Amino acid sequence: MILVVLSLVGIVLMSGCTGTQTTPQNTTTTTVSVTQTAVTTQAGNTTVKPTVTVTIPATGVFVKFSYLGAFNASYGMKGAMLKVTNSGDRVYEIVNATGNVSATAVKLDESTTHDITIGLYKNGALLTSAKNSSAFGNVTISFVV
Repeated sequence: MILVVLSLVGIVLMSGCTGTQTTPQNTTTTTVSVTQTAVTTQAGNTTVKPTVTVTIPATGVFVKFSYLGAFNASYGMKGAMLKVTNSGDRVYEIVNATGNVSATAVKLDESTTHDITIGLYKNGALLTSAKNSSAFGNVTISFVV
């Protein structure tokens, strides 16, 4: 009987179930909302495509580019401009932003149905924005942060 009890205690100790709890680590998470958009094709099939809604972080300087189609863009400060090619809603941090910050985006198609937009944010607040709906439209913003 004593051997059975000692064996059970040994199993509990080896499995880590001793009642000791660890303190959880603090972590920071970014919230991204996902919605679904249904698209019906010519054949009558319905395809559900996720649409990602981006969230602007509460601290720092960020630029947000929005366009349904593809775009080329550049953003940053003079002498430290970064280039991207993307589509949809995209948010990029401008690290150590001081002084004049600028961003430019160009549509890569001839659509006149949808705007291409740029927004510049500091600590979650919109500082400036611009948009263009013309074919192969170009949009530029500049702001002193």
